[in-house]
Amino acid sequence: MTSNQYLVTETMTMKSIIDLLQPMLAASGALKGGLLGLAGIVLSGVAGCTTVGTVPAQEDRLTTEALKVEHIRITSNRSFDDVKAALESRLKTFEIDRLMPFVQKGDMVGARGELERVASPSGLSILYSLNHGGALAIGAGKPSKAVGYGIGNVLTATSMTKHNLAAGLYAPVRVVLYEGANGTAVIEYDKPSSMFALFRDPAIDSAAIRLDVLLKDMLKDVSN
Repeated sequence: MTSNQYLVTETMTMKSIIDLLQPMLAASGALKGGLLGLAGIVLSGVAGCTTVGTVPAQEDRLTTEALKVEHIRITSNRSFDDVKAALESRLKTFEIDRLMPFVQKGDMVGARGELERVASPSGLSILYSLNHGGALAIGAGKPSKAVGYGIGNVLTATSMTKHNLAAGLYAPVRVVLYEGANGTAVIEYDKPSSMFALFRDPAIDSAAIRLDVLLKDMLKDVSN
């Protein structure tokens, strides 16, 4: 079976991006977090995208590739509550409502400034959080202390996704904090550079290595 050739051209102006985002401004915080990718595209100055390629035969559209990921586990002598408080006081929480006024006005300098502010001084921010312990109480009837975080930097993420959009799969980095069997805190996450290595791109690797250091230093510090 021969492959069909195709040409896809898509242009998105600033107005169309704003028109797309505007109806969602009243959405819940969790849903608004999903707008991060769109905001990142705007900040990267992407006005259009042209893709020329080959549509593969039906049986070739799904591929698999093994990925060796380095998993990191940090145990603490501090309680879950203490480490959670330390983490959430160390990192600012991203709020889409603070960013959107700049995007709506087309003020990319102001938008970039807001993203730099929320990531300062550590270079990281909390982009979302999920109460896994609360969900467990609903599903299993037994409350536990466990929170999942999406930690990263929107500007760092766009420095990766501008080279390969699939890099958004691992940005932000997922971190889980939970109470261990002895009552103290445990932090687990996958080393960013080991995940981003999938894309075999020097620019993405460089950003991921910097993220390795920022994340490890911050998490070790709040757990001590």
